[in-house]
Amino acid sequence: MPLIPEVGRRRPKARFMLLGIAAFLWLGVALHLFPVAWMVSASLKPTTEIFNQPFRLWPENPTFASYRLLFMAISATGLNLNVDVFRYPLLVYLKNSLLLASLTVFLQVPVTAMAAYAVSKLHRPGTARWLFYFFIGTLMIPGQIAIVPRFLLLSHFPWPTRDIPAIPLTDIAFPTISFIGTYWGVVLPAAFSAFNFLLFKGFFDTLPSDLIDAARIDGASELTALRMIMLPLARPVVAVTTYFAFTGAWNDFLGPWIILMSEQGKWPLSVVLYKLQYFLTSWQPTQGSMDPGIQQLLASGVGYNALMALSVVESIPMFIAFLVFREQLMRGIQIHGLKG
Repeated sequence: MPLIPEVGRRRPKARFMLLGIAAFLWLGVALHLFPVAWMVSASLKPTTEIFNQPFRLWPENPTFASYRLLFMAISATGLNLNVDVFRYPLLVYLKNSLLLASLTVFLQVPVTAMAAYAVSKLHRPGTARWLFYFFIGTLMIPGQIAIVPRFLLLSHFPWPTRDIPAIPLTDIAFPTISFIGTYWGVVLPAAFSAFNFLLFKGFFDTLPSDLIDAARIDGASELTALRMIMLPLARPVVAVTTYFAFTGAWNDFLGPWIILMSEQGKWPLSVVLYKLQYFLTSWQPTQGSMDPGIQQLLASGVGYNALMALSVVESIPMFIAFLVFREQLMRGIQIHGLKG
């Protein structure tokens, strides 16, 4: 329903109100787009121009040197700084981010949907209530608290301790698996999302159980009923949870940084962005400019323009994901709004 009815929009006060609302909204759009425009502009400027003319949107001497770092590696000499972040082309880190985000989506969405379906349709009310409290209770625990036990668990899976127990009546320790330095060490802890579980269960509760009973009479298993009946009806929720899972995995920094710290070839863009920022804040462009290594890095496009270029590249997949799921995201928001 529109804020102002169509009949009353011809009145002067209504027109003035609409103009004011439109101007306010366009001002908000401009304020949100200005940092994006500045980021794109800074990625096309040399480092010195960024500091000399920081508020100039159009580059005076545009260059694509920072974007060439996607396809080339740099080994600068004559420096006392750590430039290991450029040991591989940035395209390698981009592929790592896409791989981690894709694995997280393909694992988290089905696991979370199955858990929500079981709590919503399979268990008795008393058991379902306690399971619901257990899953939602994980939202009350900050992720930083679980870093140490999670690291120990992934280091000596399935034992969350360094002291591995021995097999009874022997001196042989139980076998363990280490996921440190592997992609699975990042993906497995993200296999379940309590927030997405809440979205799935809230939607499954609104679907009649008669549909599942009819599928059971036809000989369908619970997994078939979930795959053929529940998930197609929950398509907007699947789109919302897929988008949240992708963006969460794409922007995740702490997990990959801890698990993949010793495997630079497996770093995602979020870790490289932090390392590049740390490297750039270690020196000032006005100091040490006579160092041949600094000159080599600046000529290769390594500077704050590279930081902005990497930020632009990192934001593109999330923008594409929003365009792909835009319609379903809007439907999901409308469904939850009507339920509220």
